Amino acid sequence: MQNILSRTNYMKKLVLYTVVILAFCNCQNKKETKNINPENIKDINQIVEAIIIQDSLKVFSKSEDSIMFCSELRKLNIYIPPSNNPDYILIPRLDGMYITQLIPGIIKGITFFSSKDSLHLLDQNSNPEKLRIEKNIITKLNSTTIEKIKIRRKNKKRSRFYEMTIPVFSVDRKCAYVQLDYQCGGLCGSGQAIYLKKIKGKWQNWIG
Repeated sequence: MQNILSRTNYMKKLVLYTVVILAFCNCQNKKETKNINPENIKDINQIVEAIIIQDSLKVFSKSEDSIMFCSELRKLNIYIPPSNNPDYILIPRLDGMYITQLIPGIIKGITFFSSKDSLHLLDQNSNPEKLRIEKNIITKLNSTTIEKIKIRRKNKKRSRFYEMTIPVFSVDRKCAYVQLDYQCGGLCGSGQAIYLKKIKGKWQNWIG
């Protein structure tokens, strides 16, 4: 029985891996950076606001202990696992993540991203390297940019800030994934994986 289960699990991984490879090959013809469509831009800015409010981030400019929030979202690169590592024993990447870390994903009892989302997720590798959030959001925040942070560090000034990735979406645009990093200098900092679901027109942190 154990051998049968092991073989079944192996076959499931093989099927998933094949789907992902095919999706990746299709994406190789779309390497150029593309503009994000207006509907996604709207969702992205709603997600930024949802994360700030729902996670109670202290990033508002009027707050005395306010932490800076980077006004430029960085691209989340999604990679295919190496073919010589079929068991997906992967070393985490600092510049992105493997698609097998997203697919298949069961979050709070639902399949968040499935194999049908693989091509769409990989296609979002053509997102711009940076995306500036809307001005009406920035004006409410103690905002900064990576370039300003570099200058502060060069001048040996303390810099506490959040940096967020550009959300990646499921095909139906009802599920999204974001990484939120907090940096406070040196080895001080933390990272958070955030899964969001659009419920009745509003984005909600599915885990928090």
